Amino acid sequence: MAEGPHTIDLSDPAYWQDPHPVLRAAREAHPVAFSGTGEAIVLRYRDVERLASDHANTSNALDFVESQVAAGPLVDWWRLMLTNLNGPEHRRLRNLVNRAFTPRSADAKRARVRSLTREILGRHADARRLDVIDDWSHELPIRLICETLGVPEAHQAKFSEWSTDLGSALSSALTPELRERGERAAIALSDAVRDLLRERRRAPKDDLLSDLIRAADASTDRRSDEDLVVLVINLIFGGHDSSRSMLAVAVALLVRHPEARRRLEREPGLAAQVGEEVLRCEPIVPVLARERATSLEIEGVEIPAGRPFWLSILAANRDPRVFDDPDRFDVAREGPHSFSFGWGAHRCLGAAFARAEIQEALPAFFACLSKVELLVDEPRWVPFANLRRLEALPIAFEPGPGLR
Repeated sequence: MAEGPHTIDLSDPAYWQDPHPVLRAAREAHPVAFSGTGEAIVLRYRDVERLASDHANTSNALDFVESQVAAGPLVDWWRLMLTNLNGPEHRRLRNLVNRAFTPRSADAKRARVRSLTREILGRHADARRLDVIDDWSHELPIRLICETLGVPEAHQAKFSEWSTDLGSALSSALTPELRERGERAAIALSDAVRDLLRERRRAPKDDLLSDLIRAADASTDRRSDEDLVVLVINLIFGGHDSSRSMLAVAVALLVRHPEARRRLEREPGLAAQVGEEVLRCEPIVPVLARERATSLEIEGVEIPAGRPFWLSILAANRDPRVFDDPDRFDVAREGPHSFSFGWGAHRCLGAAFARAEIQEALPAFFACLSKVELLVDEPRWVPFANLRRLEALPIAFEPGPGLR
């Protein structure tokens, strides 16, 4: 007799350190599992693909914050994130950014990714030790997105702090301290972006902020500066928090798979495939939150109308029905796309930017640092986080040719 749906205990800290065995067992038992609080979790690739593309499903991750915080600046900020907007309003805001935030503009930043990596890592050449997150992957993406937008260098440290505090507040174990820091960050970041927009209206520059203002003024449905504030905060938070995690996870995987790392060092052009495989194996966004106005049935399990459900990227990306030997990290893997940048109308706005970043940053990192050795047996994941990230990644190394 076939097994029925499993229940996945998301309150168990052990799950967050290695969710893959739990998801593997649940996915093989049934295409749907349930969280301990009753949310349906869709596990198999083809179901996730179909439902992520189905316009009957709307994106809704509001419950993640609203279940813990009823009102206030943190909730107000989260409601304005593009992942929680749908329909015409979502399309209008995305279309505005699409005019200014293009794959071509992302490609123009590739050389800057390499030079920033050399600059940041060069500070640690004499020490021969660093923490990949604190000393590199935290700084690189925030500087890159701030420079792209036109945030003055003197303000970038505060933007980094605010983005970090907002990311820490997206936790299913939200503490009063994290909430307070997140609320202060939401207010301060919004105010700072408003100030920058007023400044750019007075004196436009060759930067993304000025491009967004021009695109807003030229659009048929003229957008307000408050719309621009929302968009810029989306770009800052998305460009920093997820990229910081993505780069650290990539380094961790490559250090723990030395043959893959050596192959990347021999063949830097393989970086695109390496980046895709990193995000397939350990996606930063674990689930896509959806709901629909009508009920949904998957192999005898009914998901009621209006009740949020989750599409598990973690499980779908390792579905053996689609990926051969899915738990193996294979930098030469070819085949179907993963869901690490989302899918459908809510596909990641900065996907081209993120791909350019990881494709340039990884070869540059390992050109700068050689004989890299992890100083921990097993990197620890931050538990209960909305975006998956490692707690720390200390390494020892020798300066490589990129620093000489």
